[in-house]
Amino acid sequence: MSDQSTSLREDRFSPIPRYWLGKERCSPWALAKVTRTDPLTVSLGVPLPMGLSKTPTAGQVIAALKIYIALVAMADDKKQERNVGKHCLRTTYEEIQLYLKLSRAMVCEGLKLLEATDAIERLGYKPLVYRIKGLDPDRADEWKGHVKLPKGHLFGMRRVSSSYPIMLSEYPKRGQTAMNGLVIYLLLLSVCQRDTNVSLISYDRMMERTGLSSKNIRQAIDLLVNHDLISVLRVTNESTLEAFGLPVPAQTLKGSPNVYLIKGVKGRRYNERINTLENYAALTANHQATQDFSE
Repeated sequence: MSDQSTSLREDRFSPIPRYWLGKERCSPWALAKVTRTDPLTVSLGVPLPMGLSKTPTAGQVIAALKIYIALVAMADDKKQERNVGKHCLRTTYEEIQLYLKLSRAMVCEGLKLLEATDAIERLGYKPLVYRIKGLDPDRADEWKGHVKLPKGHLFGMRRVSSSYPIMLSEYPKRGQTAMNGLVIYLLLLSVCQRDTNVSLISYDRMMERTGLSSKNIRQAIDLLVNHDLISVLRVTNESTLEAFGLPVPAQTLKGSPNVYLIKGVKGRRYNERINTLENYAALTANHQATQDFSE
C-alpha cells in the first residue's frame, strides 16, 4: 500500500490545502448545503449549484468528504511523488474501499462530487490518478496555503497492518448529523492555529460559515468527540486561554467560543490526559500541561 513508504508516527501530519476549505462557491459546507435544496426548486428546473446534475444525498457527501481526507493523506507520500508527481496520487477503487470500508458505488459517487466541486483533478483512469488541487505554490490561481491534517492519528490502525482500514472507516456513513460532523471537522482544521492543535471559533461563526443551526453544530461536535477526532474545552474568559499559552484578542471571546483540540496534530500526550478544564486544573501544579502542549 502506498502509505508504507512514509512514516506513520502518531504525530505525523499532512498538508491539506486551504484552497477547497476556503472557497465560497465550492467547499465542503457548500456541498453539504446542496443536500438541503428544496425539492420544489429542483422540480422547477432551477440549476443546482456547482453544476451538479442531481441533489446528492447526505451519504454521498459523507463518502466524498471521507475520500477527500484519505486522498490528501495518501498524496503526502514519497513513493507517490516518485511515481506520479508531487501533490498527486495513484490509487484504485479497491484501495479506497479498503481504506474507508465504502461500497464501490459510494466511492464512485464520492469521487464524482469531489471533481465537480473542484477539490481534485483526475489525471488518469486505470489506475486512478488524481491531483490534489491547492497544494502547489506555483499555481497562483489555486495556492492559498495549507493547514495540518493529522495523518498519523487517522491512519493509526495501518501502523499495525497495511490490510487494515483507516480510522474514518468507523465513522457513520449516513445521516445529516454525520455529514455535518465532517463539515465541522474540516472547518476546525481550516482555523487551527499553526503552532498548536487548537481551533478557536464561536458557534455564531460556525453557523455563518456552514449554514447550520446551533443545535446541528452541537450534535455534530458531539459525534466528533465520540469518534476521537476532537476534544472540547469550554472557554469563558481570557485567563483560560492564557493558561493554555493562547493569547487572543478580547474581541475573539465574543459569544464565549470553545477551544477545540484537533486530535493527532500536536501534543498527543496532552490530548490523552486532558479533555476538560477540570482535568487541566489537576495538572497545573507540576506545569505538565504547558510542557506537553509545546511538544
